[in-house]
Amino acid sequence: MYLGVLTSQLGIATAVAAPTSLIVAIPALLFGCVTQIRIHNVHFDLGNRMILAALPGILIGTAVAPFIPARIYDWVVGTILMVMGGIVIYRAWRPAQKQATGRSRTTIAVALGFLSGLMVGIGGLTGGGPTVAGLSILGLSALEAAGTSTYVISVMAIVGAIGHLFTGSIAWLAGINLMIGSVMGSVITPLILHRFDMVKLSRWLTPLMGAVIVYFGVSIFFK
Repeated sequence: MYLGVLTSQLGIATAVAAPTSLIVAIPALLFGCVTQIRIHNVHFDLGNRMILAALPGILIGTAVAPFIPARIYDWVVGTILMVMGGIVIYRAWRPAQKQATGRSRTTIAVALGFLSGLMVGIGGLTGGGPTVAGLSILGLSALEAAGTSTYVISVMAIVGAIGHLFTGSIAWLAGINLMIGSVMGSVITPLILHRFDMVKLSRWLTPLMGAVIVYFGVSIFFK
């Protein structure tokens, strides 16, 4: 989201917007992560598996990024996001579907964690789309998926930002303005949502989350 705002709305070059978007995301993610942990929305077992899988993805993505045509990367990521968003919506409408367990659960978490790491390393994205979609597919509620993804993305953003600092510059003025608003939203939003009925909230929030993921995927093709 930050990368999209910086490139399409503020006209900042992608090479500068990529590291800037990660720097902007870190404070909001850390504040949001603390809040999500306090209201018990973080599943550390799945989160840790995704983080361990994401780390080599970030390193590989950062190393190969200069050699991948941007358009090809956009098409691949856009397609993946649309498919995963569609799966989230389908599972929200068909909640009786059997959820992944055991080795299958671990495999999905590791695969999507690695994919998220590649997105961070290659494109400067936070990897939130595959992370949230994957956690929803694994059976977490919308609020638990959002909380756990905040934990996972916090670690990935820090590692990715360090890597991108060596390959690009930062648009600090635009970044700080986005940072202020994002920190406020990351703290206030989960506290407000936590006061609602979790079952009823997840019933409409999960398909909405899937629709947003699909939108991000579609928008990549037209940026």
